Amino acid sequence: MKIKSVIFDLDNTLYDENLLISAVCREFCHRYNLPLENIAYIVNDEFRLHSKDIFGDWLKKMNFCTDSRQEELFTLYQSIDTPLSLYEDAKDFLVFLQSQNVSVGILTNGNLNAQQHKVKLLNLHISPYEIEYARSNGIEYEKPHINAFMRILHRLNTEAKDSIFIGDNPLTDIAGANNAGILSVWLARGYGRLIPCDYAKIKITHFDELRRLWQ
Repeated sequence: MKIKSVIFDLDNTLYDENLLISAVCREFCHRYNLPLENIAYIVNDEFRLHSKDIFGDWLKKMNFCTDSRQEELFTLYQSIDTPLSLYEDAKDFLVFLQSQNVSVGILTNGNLNAQQHKVKLLNLHISPYEIEYARSNGIEYEKPHINAFMRILHRLNTEAKDSIFIGDNPLTDIAGANNAGILSVWLARGYGRLIPCDYAKIKITHFDELRRLWQ
């Protein structure tokens, strides 16, 4: 297999989303004089794994939940100015891919404004990478829907058989890549590593493990 393109998930694959969530919650705690120790709850992997609404559940845990406060947190999530950076091994791997003349794409789920904000904080908006926001085609077409993967393949002008997809969440990233016929690589990090997954074609914990594919 000659790999012509590598497609990445964004959150917890290229960078640690907990850095952004911590910044949001720290600002919120300062506004309301809440103990900063409360932040530890929301960045806990078990909490993230079982929560369907992390900001709402965090506020409920503190007995501080209202609709307006929940909306305030989400607004901060879409707008806060805080430094973010890629994982160091992700940076190194992207440089390696460039040396191999491999095309790079990013496919991310989630609210469009929030995901675009993260891309800007990471300076990915000035990168040469193709970025596909899955929700721009409708929430029902987000990963694992095959449509999301076909769209990023089209942007990269490549085919599934010549590509790999790297993501941390088995339910969206790995299942979706498999359905699209793309070689799936599970980056077992963060809360995603706690989700059972025996269907990834490759499992890694560090990007350097993938360099062998070009040897």
